[in-house]
Amino acid sequence: MRHSIYIQLATLLIKADLKREQNAWLRKVRRSQYELPFHSEHLLRDIGLDSTGRPLGESLSVTNKAERRVTLMRRIFRTRLST
Repeated sequence: MRHSIYIQLATLLIKADLKREQNAWLRKVRRSQYELPFHSEHLLRDIGLDSTGRPLGESLSVTNKAERRVTLMRRIFRTRLST
């Protein structure tokens, strides 16, 4: 038995929305890298960068991490089909 065309369309739109949300989140939290002429690891650490030029420390706060994890868990449970 096939699903209704409306259910298939709704599933497609939900998946597209989830992918858009995922991509927006990735753009937001992607760590940026800075090209600096400093070759001293100590100087870079003083201005808050590691030896590769990326910012030191957490990229997200604990609250944002927890919120993201809850969102992902809800998504997983929501997409499971009850059969």
